[in-house]
Amino acid sequence: MRHDRLIPKTAFFFSLVLGQASLLLGLMLALGWAFAFVLIVPQKAGGWGTAAHAGLPFEPPLIGLALGCLGFLIARYSRQPVARYSVAGLIFNTVPLVLAILLLIFGAVR
Repeated sequence: MRHDRLIPKTAFFFSLVLGQASLLLGLMLALGWAFAFVLIVPQKAGGWGTAAHAGLPFEPPLIGLALGCLGFLIARYSRQPVARYSVAGLIFNTVPLVLAILLLIFGAVR
């Protein structure tokens, strides 16, 4: 019988919560950024994001990536099987980050 059960249970809880927070934030941002990207890019008859201040902030996806990385590291360090939520959060937070960087690049090219 193991006497030290508090630390694995706590690590499981924190990994699960951080992974699910990252996943939910990533899902919301991916959907929102995709709609915003579709509306911003074709603005002004043929230009690629040529409107003034046409861009998406890239800090929220970075926050989601940080939550996912922290949840993944806790799961890997404590050998808990809940890393799948963190990995899904990392994937879903990468999509809006790529869209925000694309708009930043399109704005620099014009």
